[in-house]
Amino acid sequence: MKEFQLLRYLSKGKIFILIIALLGSSWVYFYANSQQVYTATTVIRYANSAIDEGLTPNGSKLDVTEIYSSTVIKGAIEDMGVNCTIDEVRSKVKVTPIIPEEEELKQETALTKGEEYSYFPTDYVITYEVGSERSANFAGNMLDAIVKNYYTFYSEKYVDQMILPNNASNIKANDYDYIESTEIIQQSLKDIDDYLQQKKTNYPDFRASATGYSFTDLEDIYNYIMNNKVPHLYASILQNKYTKDNDLLLKKQQSKIESIEIDIRNNKEQAKKLKSLIDNYSSKNISTQRTTDDGEEGEASVIMNVEGHDEVTDVTTTYDDLLQEYVKINQSVKNDEIDKDHAAYIKSVFEDNTRKTALNEDVEADIDELVDTLNSEYAIVQATAKELNEYLAASYLNMLNSVVTTQKVNINLYLALALVFFLFFGCAGAVIFGRLSDFIQYIMYTDKTTKLPNRQMCDVRINAYSEKDLPEQFTCLVVKLDSLVRINETLGHSAGDMLMKDFGEILKSVSRNYGFIGWNQGTFLGLFEQCSADKAELFLDMLNKRVDEYNDKQLELEIQFSVAYSNSSDEDIFDIRNLIRNTTDKLFKR
Repeated sequence: MKEFQLLRYLSKGKIFILIIALLGSSWVYFYANSQQVYTATTVIRYANSAIDEGLTPNGSKLDVTEIYSSTVIKGAIEDMGVNCTIDEVRSKVKVTPIIPEEEELKQETALTKGEEYSYFPTDYVITYEVGSERSANFAGNMLDAIVKNYYTFYSEKYVDQMILPNNASNIKANDYDYIESTEIIQQSLKDIDDYLQQKKTNYPDFRASATGYSFTDLEDIYNYIMNNKVPHLYASILQNKYTKDNDLLLKKQQSKIESIEIDIRNNKEQAKKLKSLIDNYSSKNISTQRTTDDGEEGEASVIMNVEGHDEVTDVTTTYDDLLQEYVKINQSVKNDEIDKDHAAYIKSVFEDNTRKTALNEDVEADIDELVDTLNSEYAIVQATAKELNEYLAASYLNMLNSVVTTQKVNINLYLALALVFFLFFGCAGAVIFGRLSDFIQYIMYTDKTTKLPNRQMCDVRINAYSEKDLPEQFTCLVVKLDSLVRINETLGHSAGDMLMKDFGEILKSVSRNYGFIGWNQGTFLGLFEQCSADKAELFLDMLNKRVDEYNDKQLELEIQFSVAYSNSSDEDIFDIRNLIRNTTDKLFKR
């Protein structure tokens, strides 16, 4: 049987080893990938002043579950443009508070002592997990979209400061008279100017990067328009009595006067009742002596015996509240009287107007131009205020780190380990199968005496060569061990077997670089490709030399052999069986 040669087995089974390594590694890769879980993580911090009490910037209670609310998740899905349900995403989102160790110790100590303890976390870890059906990039991008939508949601609900509407924008869509349009423009300017003054006071250093304006700049612009352009338009309309429909305008002014008079009467009546209540409160809110339950004398204010006290709801109207409400109503009356006088003045101006209409294209153009200017400036106010809201939201809700995505299974590591394992497994298999092949070949195709390929293997080789013509310089060699019969007869078959074994080893050694040689049931058959007659003669010289060396060392066993060979090119025979027959004839005709 062939010797155990590791490199020969590995070289022979290299394709098998490669296939096993690739198949095994592929199986590990797909299995590990099917078990993969990608987790995207980020940390946010609530930074408003009342967060330690669990409150949002507008004073309402903080609810971190809004991070994965339907509104937020829906916005994230729309931003991603993916096909999945809200529940599918929100079920994989987790929000975990970060509680410092010292706070945990304080809580444990308080619980041990039986004391109450409350702590509202400011930092929260947000995670989002997806399985192997999604990628790591999907997990990271989805969490990023969720956080961005939550910023918008949080800002709009708890931080954003309302921007006053631009009422002047609707003038073109409604059939207002000239003076009415001017009044609407003037009131809209005043409202927005008041809004800008408040913002200028509260945020004097803020300047929007998108518009380049500060609230001081915007307030100056609106103040200029309100104090210059509107009075000019107002004066032009009144001086020239420009109107679209004089009768309709007079009716509107009269209706306005009557409506204001009703409001004034109602407010005066309410003020009168409040005044009476205040006087009643003052007269009864005096110090009185009373006896307490323990028998001691004390002072008490009689504030319950005031008209308007409700025993059921236990609501006590304080003196300051009454005064503030009284002042507010009186101020409203004063404002209504001013508006009434203004409407009366407008009515008086247009009452003696002999023209039913007094249209003027210049006035209409001035109004349109002023409205367009206000719309343009209002867009800047909106953009500036929106950026302020975003700035405030960013200062109240901070993202402490960017989104980081991790994977549960390190596929590269498992793939490397699998490759090493299956390479080793493949090598072991190649060695086992190679050695097993040697055993099978030894049992089925090896002559037990000569240790050379047997008759069956010779037939296999002959059949393989018989399928096509022999190549050029193919040599067939037949060797006969002549001394075998004599050794068997004189020394016995065991000695003969030993002789055949030794001669087989010599043939095997000499033919190693020539080709195949086997025991063909009575003779030794050699099949040498690319072996010319000269090379065959060299083979015979080497064989004779080795046999002579063997015979010199033996006292009883002696190798005597005869040999013949045929070359396909020299004999012009390219059929294997004919070439063997020709060689055998040469051997036995000697």
